[in-house]
Amino acid sequence: MPRPTAIALCAALVMTAGLAGCSRSDHLRARLDAVRDDRARPLLRDMVWHHGSAYAWADAGALRAVVTWTDHRPAGDRSHREVWTVDPVTDACRLQIPAEGEVITRGDFGLRVERSGQAVTDALVRSRAAGRVRLATELLTLPVGLLGQGRRVVHAGTAVGPGGTRTWDRLMVVYGPGRGGDTGDRMVLFVRAGGRRIDRAVVRWSEVPFVGRPMRVDLDLWQPAGDPTVSRRWRLTPADDAGKAAGPVRCTVRIDEITTGAAAP
Repeated sequence: MPRPTAIALCAALVMTAGLAGCSRSDHLRARLDAVRDDRARPLLRDMVWHHGSAYAWADAGALRAVVTWTDHRPAGDRSHREVWTVDPVTDACRLQIPAEGEVITRGDFGLRVERSGQAVTDALVRSRAAGRVRLATELLTLPVGLLGQGRRVVHAGTAVGPGGTRTWDRLMVVYGPGRGGDTGDRMVLFVRAGGRRIDRAVVRWSEVPFVGRPMRVDLDLWQPAGDPTVSRRWRLTPADDAGKAAGPVRCTVRIDEITTGAAAP
């Protein structure tokens, strides 16, 4: 079997039968090669290499992040700790929220939410958990997180900052059946031209805290986590469709610690 065909077959089998004998780096490279948009594909390839290469992401195994989640409220900020374990290749994750006694897991079986060891069926709690999972699997692992199942990436033109001092390539993520969420969901990333660094995302996801309304996510403090490079701080702000802030920052997610090689969730 020719190598490109074998790699494509690996990509098709990964989500249904583990890695099915294919290497993790083969899988990531196959996902990159499968991006159909001719402008998005080379940009994504450059972004992955700029943030550590497909080999670095594959060899890193699961990422374990200690996270401080802060809600900004009129009565004062409220913070709590969470522990996220995410596999950037398979999209599997396990999120622990000790303050709520909550454990959220997602794998081939779907989403499971437990509180004090008991399964949770409440729709609002599950929607909030699903929103956390999307943040963990899509933003913590950027840009590799753009290549997950059920996501199609297209180039959406460029944007220019005030006075023309900065230019961004815009990548739009369109979601289909699979783990990507509702088919009406969208995410637009603003990628700094030349530097390949992602400055912000405009997210319209169906889960809490987004519930179908646009949210601007500013990403900064990009630092290495072993070989991969990740953003250590995200600020979520209500926005209009163009990504312009439409209110104060609603919450801040800070990655306090991150390690590679964690046990697979």
